[in-house]
Amino acid sequence: MREIDEQSEVGALYMRSLMRTQLRLGVLVVLLVCGPLAALPVLFSLLPLTKTVVVLGLPLPWLVLGFAVYPVVVLVGCYYVWRVERTEREFADLVEQS
Repeated sequence: MREIDEQSEVGALYMRSLMRTQLRLGVLVVLLVCGPLAALPVLFSLLPLTKTVVVLGLPLPWLVLGFAVYPVVVLVGCYYVWRVERTEREFADLVEQS
């Protein structure tokens, strides 16, 4: 912890490593959520059958966007929080050991 407080070369290296790890995780989460979510309108356009399918009185695209997307977003969010907390614990342990 002293290296970080004193802003030494080693402390800067530790911080860059932590930030790089968190950036990688953030990009992964964005790709896992935004990629499939952005592909849904394309999928609905390419498969016109999806517009005509009605389930429980609602068109299929509405059901997918209204009910299937949110559990995925919540699960990915939970994964993100779990990984960030784990990364920070590992970082704190690493800094304390040195």
